[in-house]
Amino acid sequence: MLALTPNQKDFLNTLKKQYRDGPLPSIRQIAKDLEYKYHNSVQNYLEALMFSGMVKKIDSFLYLDKKMFGLKLFDSRIPAGLPATAEDSYEVFDFENYMHANEERSFMLRVSGDSMIDAGIYDGDLIIVDTKIPATHGLIVVAIIDGGYTVKYLRKKGSTNYLKAANPNYKDIYPENEFKIVGVVTGSIRKF
Repeated sequence: MLALTPNQKDFLNTLKKQYRDGPLPSIRQIAKDLEYKYHNSVQNYLEALMFSGMVKKIDSFLYLDKKMFGLKLFDSRIPAGLPATAEDSYEVFDFENYMHANEERSFMLRVSGDSMIDAGIYDGDLIIVDTKIPATHGLIVVAIIDGGYTVKYLRKKGSTNYLKAANPNYKDIYPENEFKIVGVVTGSIRKF
């Protein structure tokens, strides 16, 4: 990977702020959005970023390398008990890879309420939902039940599926008519 010039770094940082999600728009649109007078300036910057590996071409679309949006993850574990010496080595933490999140089959939802607190899912948390994992007894799922969405444990009693909260203050939910599993919850994120 080649080192970038200061101007190329500025251009890259602006791209990261402006186009974090999805493919990059056309050179003409980037020039317009970022207020560049000349399209070839944008094209030259993009070519330099492609050559350095910061921009990838996939199916004729340009994407920013997802690794640029990661955080440093240090190798040493931090004890919740007695202090320990920390190591300085780290890797770039790739959230999507860690959570096995795939744009084509995964999405995120913000949780509302306290029905899953004993499972470690709290009001305001973000949950990652995978639509391709088979939903089986005991997994946490997002489901549509009688017209409403909810997140609960999937349980089975005999041949009947029902939903169970992770909070004793909530009753089990048995479908009266509609019952559809949207996806399986693979993780949650909490911001303090």
